[in-house]
Amino acid sequence: MDTLMKIKQFLIDNCSLSHFEVWQSIKGLDFSLVLSHHIDKETPVPRRFFNEEILTHENFTDIYYHYSNHTTIVIRISKSSVLNNESKQELKPIIDLHYLQVMLDREKYIRNKMMESIRDISVLEDLNDLLKKILGNAISVIPAADMGVLWMYEPSLDVLFPKAWTGGPNEEIKKMRMKIGEGIIGKTFKDNKSFILTNIDDIISESSNISADNLFYLYNSVQFDDLKSIISVPIKVEESTLCVLIVYQNGPYPLLTKDDQQLLESFSDQVSIVLRNSKLYQNLKKQNDLLIQRDTIHNTLIKLSLQNKGLQKIANEIKKMINHPLMIVDLTDHQQYSSPTQRKWELPLEINTKLKTQSFFTKSLNNQSLYIHPIIAIDVPIGIMAVDMEEDELFPLNKMIIEQASSVIALEIIRNQTLVDSYYQKTNDLFNDFIQCREYNLIRKKAMELRIDDHPYYLAIAIHIHPHADFHFLNMQVHKLIAQIKKHLGIYVSTVFGYGHKVTLVCQFNQYADQDYVKKKVELIHSNWMNFHEESLKIGIGTCYPSMDNIAKSYSEADKALSFLISRQLKSIVNYQDIGINHLFIHQPMDDLNSFINEIFNPLQSDKDGSLDLEQTLLVYMENDRQATQTAKLLHIHVNTLYQRLKRIEEKLQISFSNPEDILKLQLACYLRNSIV
Repeated sequence: MDTLMKIKQFLIDNCSLSHFEVWQSIKGLDFSLVLSHHIDKETPVPRRFFNEEILTHENFTDIYYHYSNHTTIVIRISKSSVLNNESKQELKPIIDLHYLQVMLDREKYIRNKMMESIRDISVLEDLNDLLKKILGNAISVIPAADMGVLWMYEPSLDVLFPKAWTGGPNEEIKKMRMKIGEGIIGKTFKDNKSFILTNIDDIISESSNISADNLFYLYNSVQFDDLKSIISVPIKVEESTLCVLIVYQNGPYPLLTKDDQQLLESFSDQVSIVLRNSKLYQNLKKQNDLLIQRDTIHNTLIKLSLQNKGLQKIANEIKKMINHPLMIVDLTDHQQYSSPTQRKWELPLEINTKLKTQSFFTKSLNNQSLYIHPIIAIDVPIGIMAVDMEEDELFPLNKMIIEQASSVIALEIIRNQTLVDSYYQKTNDLFNDFIQCREYNLIRKKAMELRIDDHPYYLAIAIHIHPHADFHFLNMQVHKLIAQIKKHLGIYVSTVFGYGHKVTLVCQFNQYADQDYVKKKVELIHSNWMNFHEESLKIGIGTCYPSMDNIAKSYSEADKALSFLISRQLKSIVNYQDIGINHLFIHQPMDDLNSFINEIFNPLQSDKDGSLDLEQTLLVYMENDRQATQTAKLLHIHVNTLYQRLKRIEEKLQISFSNPEDILKLQLACYLRNSIV
């Protein structure tokens, strides 16, 4: 059943709705109706909001679900229908799943267009037709873009001229000649750096030095009445900038994003390949052999990708193509795939830091030179390809094979990650059902579904990852953390899964003392994570209990321990047993606790009694179990002076040190004062 049918089934079966529609807007484009149930009359397109969640109309109500990159899904129900908060919360994961499916379909579409362009590179011989085709594919995978122009540098005139365009410009644009540094095109060429502008004032500012002649030809070739955003990307050929690829978006508000910029950069790489191949084709007869060989490479990699042969098979095929040993590292689960399989290398930790700043680099390791090519997806390093070769062996063909293979590897990793995400979602649902079970046979049945084996002891751990605005980045962090857990804890992992920014772990033991080993490993994971990611984890650990019947109890404790860390804004590890009396205040708002503390201590801080130091006197007195002699000694005062202060405290707080209820209140206030303030 696809995700739309799941939404439909939920609204009918769980919410008892008989009239509803589902609309969606992808990447800020116009809303489209994707599902309608028993609504015969045509309803208006939903209004565009970026913050609102509910919009009520005369005959219906729109419920908005907003996602990144200006993507919105709207559930429209009839005015007579009601969707309560509980139903909305249950519906949210189904809508999220539909959003992920839409994004996955979009990624598949982008991949097909990329592959189509790659095939065209080997099929079309006319350079102009080829560039127009690639431009058309670029525009089709960036739906917000309305127009694209490829500018080529002419060394003899020291200017850039339009080489290909799509989406609107007429022949008048051919008369334009842009100098280096002139306007957005000239600046992109000069700085050799891509950039995105989403503010009309910035666009006008960057275009302020365009010559009058170029402005005249530009406005005669295309209308810019509602221009809102621009992406401009340089194209390098043989390490020299030769072209600039620019796309424009018109409309009521800017829609082009950083993801679009990355896509355009990918297409700019294809244009670079086209221009390089064209130059070789015109000057050297051997270009034909290169094109045939490259087509074979593409077909092989595409076939492997479409057939889901796995990363080991891809590594073997790349080894055949470049004739050099290599290794692929999947950073989402730290699995290694080498060819030949018996040859693996331990890559140093500093390589991971370079992945964020360098597209590729060479690294010497144990007297061997490695060519390191990061695998990047959505601005996040998700893998590494390391090839055993000297720098002078990095021929253009080898480099091209590696670069083309990296996109296939990225798609394979993302595909695997998507499958794992689906598994985690299912495991999360099963685990929630499991911890709700109370009947013995049902507990055993749910445990089998979760693949929890029968062991003498179990321990639950709840881990909170620092939230991040980028859903994909956070998802990657969850995968990396789970990979670390499996690596360090091994056989002690009974089940582990991620959901949102939380990771749930159930450990299993044959010996009660084994929990000490696991806790030390958890501390190591916490320390390594803080050092590498520059952000800390919050980890709550439950009690180790015998029998799987107590897993729910241990998990409840771990969750409470985690809530304690979150409420106190602590970045550390805590065992539920170490919280002590604090477990009574885990869900108590901090404002309420501070109010209770102030109720006791504020009256003791008046100026006229400052010399008496009543606040410190009370803290020391209660800390020493109301022993007057010991308290006076610690405060360096006479015991009679202490009794005078205690009398003033009773008067100010209107309590009595002989009243057990008042004593309990003071003890609690002093405890909270020391543990919170």
